[in-house]
Amino acid sequence: MAQQAREQARQMGGQAREQAHGIMYQLKRPGAVGWLGILAAAGALATVVTISLVVLSPVLLFFSPILIPLGIFLAVCTAGLLTVGGVLTGIVAAVSWVYKYYKGRHPPGSEQVDYAMRQLQETAEQVKHKARDFGGQIQTKAQEAAPGA
Repeated sequence: MAQQAREQARQMGGQAREQAHGIMYQLKRPGAVGWLGILAAAGALATVVTISLVVLSPVLLFFSPILIPLGIFLAVCTAGLLTVGGVLTGIVAAVSWVYKYYKGRHPPGSEQVDYAMRQLQETAEQVKHKARDFGGQIQTKAQEAAPGA
């Protein structure tokens, strides 16, 4: 694979060779100097974090009666805004789906809604027929119970 890359670099000229060399250089692991640089950067970061905590701790402690309620207030406001945003997104999606459904564009799930509507209509028809039969039975029994009425 490396030979193919070299052949392509030779064919394309110096620019491709430089690009391939740059890619290979980036893929190499850091040497001792690189590790020392990484270690120095990590040490500097730890030092900065420690010093800033030492310096800012009294300030944070002094302002905590203000900052803690403010933080709670901001957290509640953020949660409320996210909730309202989610609910509004859901409402817009639902209204859009209903609009597409009534326009006949068949949004996802419209077949299930049609099936459920047919089932409800059939059930309503069955209930209507049973109510008529039951009402007729009641009239018949009432006439049998009071023949002279």
